[in-house]
Amino acid sequence: MPGGSQTNKKSHLPGNSLMFEKVIPALLILMGILTIALILFAAGVLLGIVHF
Repeated sequence: MPGGSQTNKKSHLPGNSLMFEKVIPALLILMGILTIALILFAAGVLLGIVHF
């Protein structure tokens, strides 16, 4: 590209989007908590703490 370091103006992410500022981070945190809970549950089953 001539002119050195130019920023890409073709970004498809809007500047002030509620989805990218609130919804997606909340979903990522929720999925992280769910993953940790499933790992702890699986560890409990393997260690014999949780019985069906």
